[in-house]
Amino acid sequence: MKKIVLSSLFLFSLACGVVACTDGMPTDNWEEPVAPSEPAATTLQGSFESKFVRYSKGQQHEGQTVAAKIATLWKDTLWQNDRTHKQIVLWSGDKKYTGLTYHVSDLMSGANTISASNIQLRFPSYVKGDDRALDCRSYENRTTTLIADALSEDPVTTLTVQDPLKIWVTVNTPANAAPGIYTGTITVKSEGEEKVALNLELCVVNHKLPDVADWKFHLDLWQFPFQLATLCRTDGEDIILFSDEYFEMMKPFYQLLADAGQKAITTYIKDGAFNTGQTMVKWSKNASGEWEFDYADFDKFVEKMMEWGIEEQINCCSLVGWNTSIGYKDASGTDRTLELVVGSTEYNAIWTDFLTSFKAHLKEKGWFDKAVLYMDEIQEEQMKAVIALIKANDENWKIGLAGGNVSLEIENALYDYSTVLGYERQSTNAVSTFYTSCSQQFPNNYVTAETSPAEMPWMAWYARAKGFKGYLRWAYDYWTQSDPADIQDGSNAAGDFNMIYRSGNTSAAVPLSSIRLELLREGIQDYEKVRILDNVQLNAAIQSFLNASSGREAAKLVGTSEKLLKELSVE
Repeated sequence: MKKIVLSSLFLFSLACGVVACTDGMPTDNWEEPVAPSEPAATTLQGSFESKFVRYSKGQQHEGQTVAAKIATLWKDTLWQNDRTHKQIVLWSGDKKYTGLTYHVSDLMSGANTISASNIQLRFPSYVKGDDRALDCRSYENRTTTLIADALSEDPVTTLTVQDPLKIWVTVNTPANAAPGIYTGTITVKSEGEEKVALNLELCVVNHKLPDVADWKFHLDLWQFPFQLATLCRTDGEDIILFSDEYFEMMKPFYQLLADAGQKAITTYIKDGAFNTGQTMVKWSKNASGEWEFDYADFDKFVEKMMEWGIEEQINCCSLVGWNTSIGYKDASGTDRTLELVVGSTEYNAIWTDFLTSFKAHLKEKGWFDKAVLYMDEIQEEQMKAVIALIKANDENWKIGLAGGNVSLEIENALYDYSTVLGYERQSTNAVSTFYTSCSQQFPNNYVTAETSPAEMPWMAWYARAKGFKGYLRWAYDYWTQSDPADIQDGSNAAGDFNMIYRSGNTSAAVPLSSIRLELLREGIQDYEKVRILDNVQLNAAIQSFLNASSGREAAKLVGTSEKLLKELSVE
């Protein structure tokens, strides 16, 4: 009888907690605009802001003219082992503030504590974005807009009248956090002792998010590991590819990617898979005219990526790359290039030699089942020829394609098939994802004044609605500009070539995450939560994402769906 009484009291306390958690629940969901009120006072002020608002230089917070838009309390609902984001904006209407300092308190819920060390403050810094979101090759005459997207860990200590200060707040909920409502404060002080205090009220529910390695979502952001070594130098000297120094430099960049839930390693099996002079497998011909293959760099890269947490799949690019030639060294050590026609007798003979050697090597390493021979936007006739070649070598090879407009016969031969957003595939594949390319203006990962960061979590919600396993994007770190803040490239939209940033151009450079990557990761968390809850009401609501054009309303759709997800998490 005593146990029954205790259980009843416990259930009563949980019920009370549910009411408190859902009270005032909107976090970043879309809201109707409120009527204007008197402008805010001109002293040091601050407000919580939606994570879906990405600021251009000089852009004001709504609270500077509409007092009702100032929010000094953040209420949210968190799972255990969760990561949640919010934004703070500080402003001054009358003077410059210097010597700003930041204090984050522990979060308290009765006798339970979430240490302040679980709360991270980063400072969105400006990069060269675009004013408009346009499609491929439409930026010959562009207008640059400075947009806050790179997340710096260096505290900003000065606030001017002209430009509000942005703070990106990240709360990492411990996996063992006791359920309950936790309160705390974030305080900003100026040198003159003026301060802004902002309050947190975070409800931790009795649901636990799996560790990143156990997420089911298939994230495939293609890596370009040659770019960083090309741009960064040590004492004026090039960094030797695949050296200890190289891997020491690359490690934090790809650990950041692993932490986002990345499943696939991008490898280069021939020169010209993407760019010339970039291969992880060295091809050569001996004096007898036989092909020889050196896998040392390939092995080092794969082993390091697995060590850093990316180990589910090895994408091997590519039997048909950005060109179809083969770069190699002849018996004298001279660099040669052999032009090939896909499907020709010579093409088939050379690639059969390679596949036979490569298969034996992968099996020796225990990687054959992880390897996928991956192609990018290859059309029908070439894909038919490549598939026939591969399957003639070994039926057990896995084949991948990012593209579309191919026959059902080809689709069915693919292990990993990523279709461009909006393309309706006919097949069911072991790994089914979608991707956005430069042909989509909305949604995409662009950094423009027109686009919303909410387009990044939208990707995961859309994948869930379509029954896909994940999302692919062609460039995690394809930097081509020497200025780390310059992400404009040629005639493509800013951000098309990168998802993260680097701090500089030396081997000491560190990765800077982006608002885009953080929100893509948060969307993947939502995907996992929806999968775990498997709630009828939530599954029905997700159908609103089925139309690709719904990406234009990403902030509204994601905000509304996140709100429902959080409400159902406390039931």
